Amino acid sequence: MVAPKLRFQEFDGAWSNSKIDDIAVVTSGGTPSRSNLTFWDGNIPWVTTSLVDFNIIQSAEEFITQKGLDNSSAKLFPKNTILMAMYGQGITRGKVAILGIDATTNQACAAIKLQSNYDTQFIFQNLMSRYEEIRDLSNDGGQKNLSAGIIKEIEVNYPEKREQIKIASFLSVVDEKISQLTQKHQLLREYKQGMMQKLFSQQIRFKADDGSEFGEWENTVLGDIADIVGGGTPSTNNQAYWSGDVVWLTPSEINQKFIGESKRTISELGVQKSSAKKLPIGTILFTSRATIGEVAIAIAEVTTNQGFQSFISNEKTFNEFLYYWIVNNKKSFIERASGSTFLEISKSKIQPMEISLPCLEEQTKIANFLSAIDQKIEVVAQQIEQAKQWKKGLLQQMFV
Repeated sequence: MVAPKLRFQEFDGAWSNSKIDDIAVVTSGGTPSRSNLTFWDGNIPWVTTSLVDFNIIQSAEEFITQKGLDNSSAKLFPKNTILMAMYGQGITRGKVAILGIDATTNQACAAIKLQSNYDTQFIFQNLMSRYEEIRDLSNDGGQKNLSAGIIKEIEVNYPEKREQIKIASFLSVVDEKISQLTQKHQLLREYKQGMMQKLFSQQIRFKADDGSEFGEWENTVLGDIADIVGGGTPSTNNQAYWSGDVVWLTPSEINQKFIGESKRTISELGVQKSSAKKLPIGTILFTSRATIGEVAIAIAEVTTNQGFQSFISNEKTFNEFLYYWIVNNKKSFIERASGSTFLEISKSKIQPMEISLPCLEEQTKIANFLSAIDQKIEVVAQQIEQAKQWKKGLLQQMFV
């Protein structure tokens, strides 16, 4: 008997099995000619795979006219149609969404219109839980894609509709909780961004512990408040330079505020025989090549490759204050970058950048305030991840 491990008490009996083609009509959309302006900027939503992200689509970024619909392979799909992204080398292929509005789509979206005795949310949750499995069904061409034919052959196990609705309703409550946490996370990030702008522009000032006003901020340049140090890569042809005890970071590893470990390590000899330099605890690691402006604080002695210009702050500067100042001024660094192959900002371009510096006590208050917001953001991020993992466990037990 085919039945899930976790089930509502009022239901029993085996689940049925069908291919998508047996329970739905699967079609795709199209794109009106871009060269005909009368086909575009109408009032009919036109959805692309960029909007398909395990969600309910309530709006579109582009719109077509009735003339564009009539003179192309685009089709108008009704609300509650399930969309599946068929193309994309990245993470897009295999994602699903539900149309919350009547809309057309481009040809990269498969539209799954279910028969009346199948619940849209139930099938949506089922397909969403099988994202990796569905991606693996892609054809073996130069670009891995799904097709309407492949999607039609996907098998789905399902109970009678009343149980489908019960399962879908329960999982929708879980999704709503995740959505609320995600919105809270975004609001906290926006609040932090707004507060950084106000604090560094001095629209908001802290007071000393005794209630007195802090003094005026000092106008200086980055080169006067920190040593700016580049990095390097030991020769990969000499194994003696690698797999030692020295942390060696690359820009792709800078994705959190504090960092002290790396995917690869180098040896003491590797440091000596290259332009890599040991950076002390507290150094601000700043990516300066290709992806510019990612920043972290070293919590161990580290080295970096040449994709960094790192800041070792002096006694006048609290490193966390400088960290948040850099985060707030990322755009200014990017504007100073240059390069034909990829953008890069050099030490000579960073050193003269102007910065207003309060006294150490006010720097500390600003950094501690922003750090407290970061901690709240991290707590919510952990709650989101826990909720997603809980849902993943539920899906594994509630579907077969």
